[in-house]
Amino acid sequence: MRPVARFFAAIAVALCGLAVSAVAQQPAPVRIGVLMPTKSLVGKQGLQGATVAAEMINIELVVYDTNFQPAEGVGAAQRLLNQDKIKFIAGEISSTVALAVVQLAQANGALFMAAVPKHPDVTASGYDRVFRLNSTTAMDARDFDAVLTEKVKPAKVAVLAENSDFGRLTIANMRKLFGDKIVAAETYEMTQNDFSTLVTKVKGSGADLVCIAGSNMEQYGNILRLAQELKVEARRCLMPGILNSEGVRIAGGAAEGAFSADIYVPGLDNALNKRFVAAYEAKYKQTPEKIEMLGFESIWLLAKAMQKAGTADDTAKVAKLLHDEKWETPRGTVAFDKNGQALSGSLINLAVKDGKIVTAP
Repeated sequence: MRPVARFFAAIAVALCGLAVSAVAQQPAPVRIGVLMPTKSLVGKQGLQGATVAAEMINIELVVYDTNFQPAEGVGAAQRLLNQDKIKFIAGEISSTVALAVVQLAQANGALFMAAVPKHPDVTASGYDRVFRLNSTTAMDARDFDAVLTEKVKPAKVAVLAENSDFGRLTIANMRKLFGDKIVAAETYEMTQNDFSTLVTKVKGSGADLVCIAGSNMEQYGNILRLAQELKVEARRCLMPGILNSEGVRIAGGAAEGAFSADIYVPGLDNALNKRFVAAYEAKYKQTPEKIEMLGFESIWLLAKAMQKAGTADDTAKVAKLLHDEKWETPRGTVAFDKNGQALSGSLINLAVKDGKIVTAP
């Protein structure tokens, strides 16, 4: 048995009050709760990354679907806390869901490791047991605003964004950046599947740059396809953190030339990343991207901190270690600031070329 597995087995025996030999009886595994919109492609990717981490460390995941809805996310978190007696919660995609879960975590002394949500307020509550792994919209802007204003230099900008905290904040930030160059700013619902009216408005605006802000790749893939069908003559920008090969697949040739940026690419040269990519490819027969990595990271870091703290129950002790230490992950060394925001390197510029996502200057 590996050292990490032995550690968790020992904790489980102590928690269950077992006085029998580990040889005679298998202890119950340590459990971590996972919240994800599991019916969506992006939610499945996050869960698959988390699953790889759980198998590498030998822990059990208790998973609930949030369906991108705050009420469902809160209900799922309540089940983890009250029914499953789990106070370590990881995952989620939506900022709106995460903001609701933060309040519940604080009220119950739980630790919440948000994987993907980008709204800055997720880590602005002052609660010391909330963490976020993805970059925020503000962090992205420090690098990506220069790409838009100094390299792309659009005359007219249209923004299409999901109707969520992330999407609405993106529109507000783009208005600050471009002012009266914004000629269209439209939102769409997370369950919407007809975008013809929105794309027609964008075409009529005369924009020479269209930026999309949406975490659901089925939606932005279809928006790109419709824009091509309606002959929208504009460069296509996917806001940092959302470009994904599944979205490119859905969009088909309409994704060609689209550009974005992100915090991770699967070719990063470090030992843990190679191990993660190999394990993911062996299990799912495809190469992981940023969402899968963040799902992995959310479980990996929680488990490593629980191991080092020597507890699978004391959320305050584990949170302190997460704040105080630096941690190795597939993207390199990660540390958390006082608010629980993960700090790592700069964004990597990306573009779609010949149907593939490649790094760009």
